[in-house]
Amino acid sequence: MGIASFPQEFAERAATILDHGLEVSVTMRQAGVSVRAGSSSDAAARCDQAEALDDAGPCVDAMDAGSRLVVSVEEATHWEQWSRQARAEGYVSAAAVPAAVADDVAVALNLYSRTPDPWTPELLTAADSFAQLVASAVRLRLELAELEDSTAGFYRDMSDAVATERAVGAIMQTNQCSADEARRIIDSASRHRNVSQREVAEQLLRALVVSDPSEDERGA
Repeated sequence: MGIASFPQEFAERAATILDHGLEVSVTMRQAGVSVRAGSSSDAAARCDQAEALDDAGPCVDAMDAGSRLVVSVEEATHWEQWSRQARAEGYVSAAAVPAAVADDVAVALNLYSRTPDPWTPELLTAADSFAQLVASAVRLRLELAELEDSTAGFYRDMSDAVATERAVGAIMQTNQCSADEARRIIDSASRHRNVSQREVAEQLLRALVVSDPSEDERGA
């Protein structure tokens, strides 16, 4: 199994097409868990990883509220971990552009700028369109995963322990964190949403993880 590549591809494409020297990350929030799914630069990735681990930042707030945020990094001290990392990377301003995927599932583009105010209406409209494209791709991924489960019982046949450990691995890979930190994220989401850790893990796996190719596909 591996992490789906499309969020990374969308982040890189958005940075290229939106231009303005922007660096872009894609974050997904599901079942109360935030994970960085792809980034156009290492610096943007580190900012989104700090935000995901602290579960606090413009992207998280934008997804929870369902509305776009444009912020000054220097003034965003209420998001302590994110703002510290963003300042360390040399960013001056940022925009978080969310899009709904399904109930309790959202994505957002985090746009990072080293200049104070590149946020023209045209740029933000284009970012909204990119966020909707990412949401559509995640929605399709979820639908395919549910179809796969119904026909092959892929997730249904996993034990609770296996599903949780695979989700731990996915969070470790996307957020660049330790196993203990990943388990704390799943446990916190489970408690706050009043659902089992298995349910949190399975939802994350459906959205983020792709199955290993079959022997035939590898041969091809």
